Amino acid sequence: MRVPLLCLSFLALPMLPCTTAAQSAASADISSRTASTVALPAAYDVISVRPHGQEDQRVGSYWRTSPSGFTAANVPVRSLITSAYNVIMPEQITGLPGWAQTENFDIEAKFDPENAEAVTRMRGDDRLKENALVMQALLADRFKVKARVEQKELPVYNLVVSKGGPKIKQADASQPTSYGTGLGTVHGKAMSIAFLCASLSHSAGRLIIDKTGLTGNYEINLTWAWNDDPNSTAPSLFSALEEQLGLKLESAKAPLDVVVIDHIERPTEN
Repeated sequence: MRVPLLCLSFLALPMLPCTTAAQSAASADISSRTASTVALPAAYDVISVRPHGQEDQRVGSYWRTSPSGFTAANVPVRSLITSAYNVIMPEQITGLPGWAQTENFDIEAKFDPENAEAVTRMRGDDRLKENALVMQALLADRFKVKARVEQKELPVYNLVVSKGGPKIKQADASQPTSYGTGLGTVHGKAMSIAFLCASLSHSAGRLIIDKTGLTGNYEINLTWAWNDDPNSTAPSLFSALEEQLGLKLESAKAPLDVVVIDHIERPTEN
């Protein structure tokens, strides 16, 4: 099982949305804006990118996000591409030069207060799509990335309802989305099943596709043994989903987006 870059206290790793059964809607959303009643920023207002220096090697990798932007330390460009194009598995990115996978960077990207407020008012799924779009803009601006998306059939997990039915409570329609993730935990209020899939795909090592048929938003509280830690008393991710949420992962194959990098450059320091 592949380990993600990090998950610190409150929404760490860039969240990656799962697809619906056909995945076509999510693929289209990567390159187009969703309908919204608020004006959406097209890019971060302030961006700082610098190579992670040798003197900083004692600092581990981390990625912290908030409605105002994100701060990342000691991360490769591959992680930015993963966030920008909503991909999970290594097979979903091709064409990267060696340095883009081995050289790490410290990055800070922020919205101005007005744009941060607009992002704050977005529902969870729309916020994921917005995060992907502004990350694509960052890559194009600072790394001169030119990319195209193709499709390839790859292994996935389908998330389905267990035989006993779901064990999650539907949230009030007026409740805003809020969530937190950690190493083996996902807690959320007014979280959609698509957003749950996004939260779990890195831990599962495959894209998780929502096949539950559940609509609306839910209160989610899930705890599992991180990276199948044998010393943990928590259940595996597979068992935790069934025992705590009444949901189940099933192996499958599906056509997924594969990002082909046609051009990328090392960034110039700020």
